[in-house]
Amino acid sequence: MVTQRLFTLELTGAPVAAAEARETLNEFMEPMEVEMGASKFIVVDDRDGHIPLVRNKAVDQFISYFQNKGRRQFEIWLDRYSQYGPMLREILKEYELPEELAYLAMIESGLNPKAYSRANASGMWQFIYSTGKKYGLRRTWYVDERRDPEKSTHAAAKFLLDLFKEFDHWYLALAAYNGGPGRVHRSTRLHQTSDFWQLHSLPRETRNYIPYYLAAAIISSNPKEYGFKDPQTKQLQYEYVDIDQSADLAVLARSAGVTLKTLKEYNPELRQSATPVDVTYRLRIPTGKKDKFMAEFNALPADQRFAPQHVVHKVRRGESLWTISKKYRVSIHDLAAVNKIRNRHRLSVGQKLTIPVRRTSSGALLASSGPSGHKKIVYKVKRGDTLGHLAEDYNTLARYIRRWNKLEYGQYILPGQKLTLWIKDDVAQTDTQDNRGRVKITHTVKRGDTIGHIADNYRVSSRNILSWNKLRSRQHIYPGQKLTLWVKNDTAQKVSRNSNQGKKVTYTVKRGDTIGHIADDYNSTAGKIRAWNNVKSEAYIRPGQKLTIWLESDQAKNSAEEVKIYYTVKRGDTLSKIAVNHRVRIVSILKWNKLNKSQTIFPGQKLAIWVKQG
Repeated sequence: MVTQRLFTLELTGAPVAAAEARETLNEFMEPMEVEMGASKFIVVDDRDGHIPLVRNKAVDQFISYFQNKGRRQFEIWLDRYSQYGPMLREILKEYELPEELAYLAMIESGLNPKAYSRANASGMWQFIYSTGKKYGLRRTWYVDERRDPEKSTHAAAKFLLDLFKEFDHWYLALAAYNGGPGRVHRSTRLHQTSDFWQLHSLPRETRNYIPYYLAAAIISSNPKEYGFKDPQTKQLQYEYVDIDQSADLAVLARSAGVTLKTLKEYNPELRQSATPVDVTYRLRIPTGKKDKFMAEFNALPADQRFAPQHVVHKVRRGESLWTISKKYRVSIHDLAAVNKIRNRHRLSVGQKLTIPVRRTSSGALLASSGPSGHKKIVYKVKRGDTLGHLAEDYNTLARYIRRWNKLEYGQYILPGQKLTLWIKDDVAQTDTQDNRGRVKITHTVKRGDTIGHIADNYRVSSRNILSWNKLRSRQHIYPGQKLTLWVKNDTAQKVSRNSNQGKKVTYTVKRGDTIGHIADDYNSTAGKIRAWNNVKSEAYIRPGQKLTIWLESDQAKNSAEEVKIYYTVKRGDTLSKIAVNHRVRIVSILKWNKLNKSQTIFPGQKLAIWVKQG
């Protein structure tokens, strides 16, 4: 049954598409097709300055429907009308419009501010985007003013006033509100009349629209006469507070002493779980809550009151609004609106875009329990932090942090956001220990050093190094920088014994050299040599280039004991045999003698070889 379908939609709590409900009703009532043309009318209300309310066979069909199969649906509408009706009538009065127009929102949306349709019409008055924009309703990432009951009613009043001036008859104006002015004009020209009941060529939905409206208006103006009880719901009363920065709705709700659901009901135009970032937002809260709200909200620290709701993206070569919107999971429309982009097909490399970011409605949702052998800590996100960095610092995995905090994959974390982390007991002990029984030393950063490497060498945590030196997470350190460390006494003594025992050598690159070969020769790694010389992983070295290499103390000693000899190749010799006999590497022999791997050696050839003395 159509009643069952409509009522089920209402009970789900989802925004109900009134236009869809009307289509379903039209299908159900098709056998009772509205009789256009000659018909008997009963005048219910024909006062001057009001919309004439009349009854005929078509109107009575809809009244009968609302009294029987559609009763539960209409009771919900009456209940909402008791909430919004006074506000609707007051605004219509400002524009000197008939108060009966308030019932039009009833059949458009069921007086549901979040109603929508398949034609992308939204709000209590079912504006499509273009018409809403024409009458001053904004749609941004944060708000859709078509869903604002007050602003959309002002816009609807202006639109209806324009239609009435165009047609000079309310039935035709309302038909044009449903089917469009052009369609109504064509029908009046075709039938050579402005009598709505004679316009047989109008689509069935528009022909049913006026009787549908009249039935709702007649019943709502006198519910008891048609078997309905007076609704008990009180008028929605509220007052405003100005929020000048983006704030989390959950924080605002707690400050006002209401539930998050209630706050959203008072502010249905909000599309996100936060107020806008770019303008001062007038927040509605229940009447009588303003003093409590101002006291509690202003008592909160600024980082708890306000939270940034965007990130900045720098456009790279080959990127478009489409690829960026997919990366951040936002619509192209919102991306263009926030950045005031007119030409969506033209972006400049290096251009900075503000990316609106979705947040959970309650900030970071903290897990109540974690794995055994782990300790719970609460971490406050700093600028530059990522889940990957935090996972590395706390010896865990990014997917665990997402699970503990109920974060979606790809969701950004924001400075000031609090995250729950479950870390191993030994990591927690290292990370939270004080400096008693420790020695303060100063470490001079060398080329290639990282916070992680320094932490491993001194057996301390990365977080402590950052804390001791007031560094942000992932802040770059540079050669020559002095870092304060608090280390155990035995670690300090070991560092003192080993300091300054390494040796710095400068190597001149020869033709055929690679960083891997040089690393093998000096018993080092390619990564270290690249770090010491600031050579990127994809960069090549060239002959004549100077490379700095740091030898360990035993390497420096061994290099001083090596001497250069010349070996004469004999019949049957191979590079492998010569390398084994002299305890050196094949790649070293090739390098010392500027040979390629493809070259063969021959008897009598002299090879330079560096061997250890003794």
